Amino acid sequence: MSAPEDALGRARAAAAQMRASGAYAEARATRPGPPPPEAAELKLYQWALIEPDIAHVRSLRRFGAPVTALKRLLLRLLVQYHVQLISEQTRFNVMLLGYVRRLESRIEELEAQASSEPDLGP
Repeated sequence: MSAPEDALGRARAAAAQMRASGAYAEARATRPGPPPPEAAELKLYQWALIEPDIAHVRSLRRFGAPVTALKRLLLRLLVQYHVQLISEQTRFNVMLLGYVRRLESRIEELEAQASSEPDLGP
């Protein structure tokens, strides 16, 4: 019987032996390239939108059911206020994302201009 302290060493040795026999060949596959710009932009816009989930409003205390009911009642009573806050924050996020996109395109244009201009030197 072996000691638990030796388990890590035995596991590493077994993994090295398996690697040598080719067991992990599929894990060495090349990483996929960056997603196309359209997919990345779509994902950014999806992240900019705020969509809270009422299922996450709960209490995990021993007798949390009344607390959860109170929290959900408050959410219903304040729904108009929360909708206004969420819409303002989402609008801000989308506008900020558009601004950052415009800055990125300007940087790319300036870098392209700088690389195409001949270096005059001192």
